[in-house]
Amino acid sequence: MTVLQDEIPQDWYATAFTGMSAEMAWTERTETEIKRALTMLRPQGGERILDLACGTGRHSLELVRQGFSVVGVEIGGELVEIARKDAEEQGLEAEFIQGDLRELEFEEEFDIVLNLNDGAVGYFETDEENHRTFEIISRALKTGGQNLIQVPNVLYARAHLPQRSWIPSATMVELVEHRWNKKDRYMEGAMIPVKFGEVLESLDKRIEFRQRLYDVDELREIYSSVGMTLDRVFHGNGRPKEPTDSQFEIFASATKS
Repeated sequence: MTVLQDEIPQDWYATAFTGMSAEMAWTERTETEIKRALTMLRPQGGERILDLACGTGRHSLELVRQGFSVVGVEIGGELVEIARKDAEEQGLEAEFIQGDLRELEFEEEFDIVLNLNDGAVGYFETDEENHRTFEIISRALKTGGQNLIQVPNVLYARAHLPQRSWIPSATMVELVEHRWNKKDRYMEGAMIPVKFGEVLESLDKRIEFRQRLYDVDELREIYSSVGMTLDRVFHGNGRPKEPTDSQFEIFASATKS
């Protein structure tokens, strides 16, 4: 029995994530994720970073702790409120902007743009709209600036979906279901967060999502079209290596010409 609807709303990203995101399993990996990203990009220190689809700002704030200047952008108002509150309580200076990343007007202002844990790559309604994400990234970067994306691996999706799994954390477990929409090249899915000690009585907390996935050649072409060069592709261990169908996600870094 599937918990997924036949069709996921195309604008799912606008309302899917709420304040509960601050408690999800992935939030326990913040320091490790930032260490891995910095290992891949090898910054000199002190760079100005744009964190796209920053959620509750956990990556942004960790980067500030390490001496970087950071601007986080997130479409969800509740998430931005959490990010600003956490920054104030922790005495950290970070700017958080609520809005659709496609409306950003930054021009050559950042040394690094991050799209971690999807970073909204492939979230939008059409290929044209998803391409705009890369246009925004390129426009925001200074010449020589770097972008790092972390996205699901299309090779894995083709080989292994549909699939059900779970992600445990200290306070909850996330039940996850994925399927592969071969026609549109979208991975579709649903997450159901269940706190320990609670009884799962309904699917009201279900988060449904859909995401356009790209192979490495497609990414290379898209980056080239916006004046950037795909440099390296990484496995989750941080080592440069071409993807295989055994890994769920990939990382790719690119540089603005």
